[in-house]
Amino acid sequence: MAIAGDQPPLARYRAYSERHTKLLRLAKRLPSQQTERLAREAIRRLSTLRLEQRHGDTWETRKQVERLCSALIDDDETAAARIVFDLNAAKIKPEVVYLDYLAAAAERLEEWWEQDRASFWQITVATCRLLAIIRSMNHLFEPYALQQEKSAIFAGVPGEQHTIGLRMASDIFRKDGWNVVLLIGLGHNELIDRIASTHVRVIGLSMSSKTSLDALSKLMISIHVCKPYTPVFLNGNGVKDIRAKLKWMDFAGVSDDLEEAKESMNAWIDAHPLPVDA
Repeated sequence: MAIAGDQPPLARYRAYSERHTKLLRLAKRLPSQQTERLAREAIRRLSTLRLEQRHGDTWETRKQVERLCSALIDDDETAAARIVFDLNAAKIKPEVVYLDYLAAAAERLEEWWEQDRASFWQITVATCRLLAIIRSMNHLFEPYALQQEKSAIFAGVPGEQHTIGLRMASDIFRKDGWNVVLLIGLGHNELIDRIASTHVRVIGLSMSSKTSLDALSKLMISIHVCKPYTPVFLNGNGVKDIRAKLKWMDFAGVSDDLEEAKESMNAWIDAHPLPVDA
């Protein structure tokens, strides 16, 4: 991952605050069991990244991680963000901040949760803040060098059986010059593993029914953790009448019409050309 252009501090805090507010409002509205499932998914995904890609584990880092964990459950909603943005300002590489601080904090919070050192609501708040920080840092990351400008993963929400529309969309996009990796019939964990290991410019998800909203929520949390720099577009009949419920997920585009989806994704590609040496 490479460092992209930074944003001024005010823009970073505004982006963090907006996302944090959205996530916290969602957590307050959802049933506690669903909130816990989403929180555990986010914590587990971050902890897994930490185990797979550990960079450093010095005494100073562990001390900073403990401080970050305390800030994540503090009454001051910007305390944790200030710590992370200060690390960014100190020119610590984004992947180091991500793995050695944010992912390590998630790993530590999981221990606090199991040891009853933090309440369910404190862990929920901490999870919302972690996700908001991650999404606010996405401008710092750039994907691995890609050989093709218009490349995408197309996948259905786990559990859905209707795949004809997704297959047709893949064919249409390929005729339009896209390199499409089609992922169909995969469970949540297998799908996330494939998404994490496949380097494309955008991700296109299909949802045919609004009853898949819970599965989509879990999927988006995992994607934001494992691919913080990759825009996600959602298309399908399932988005009708529930667009307001999708806002917290930070989609780059939402549509229920294939032509609209193609226009939206092509517009994003045009607005974000690959570097000349990519």
